[in-house]
Amino acid sequence: MPILKNFLFSDCFLLSLFFVLTTTALSTEDNADGFFSGSTKSCPEYYRNDVRVPCFFLGEKCYCFSTQMFLMAWNDAKYYCRLNNYTLISLETKAEDDLIHQHIETTELLSELPWFWTSGTYSEDQWKWSTSPLPGEPFSYSNWASTRPIYNMNGYCTEINYSTFQGAWVDFPCDFTNYFICEGNSTFI
Repeated sequence: MPILKNFLFSDCFLLSLFFVLTTTALSTEDNADGFFSGSTKSCPEYYRNDVRVPCFFLGEKCYCFSTQMFLMAWNDAKYYCRLNNYTLISLETKAEDDLIHQHIETTELLSELPWFWTSGTYSEDQWKWSTSPLPGEPFSYSNWASTRPIYNMNGYCTEINYSTFQGAWVDFPCDFTNYFICEGNSTFI
């Protein structure tokens, strides 16, 4: 029986080690006194183990970016993000918008990609986040390109546009295919 216990312990240890090694974005959490509390936040290396969708721990969230010609129409991207309780990104503050912009600009894998869907969509005569903490919440912050939005009508969604507008937002038909960004909460390990 002691051999079986050692075997089970070593398998559990190896499995735990594998889990830690397969996560890429780690952050330590300090308690109120400024001392390390021992908990660690983590993002998966890839969303749903799909190498076309690498994830990064930025600020306090996980952000997963589609790459390698993995494009989807807006509704499909929204559904894909929800498969693991993530959502299409809602850029609710300038700080978050700047964080994402900086990351895209400085990450070689992302810097050449032209556009990314957000969860912004036009409905009921206004632009709203479809997947923010309160779905249907109107934009309280925006970063529209100077000539946009021009299509204030149902069937249009918000993309972050790098091909023409240096990361500003553009309204675009939701049925076109784009790259996309899923966001979700980090997990504690």
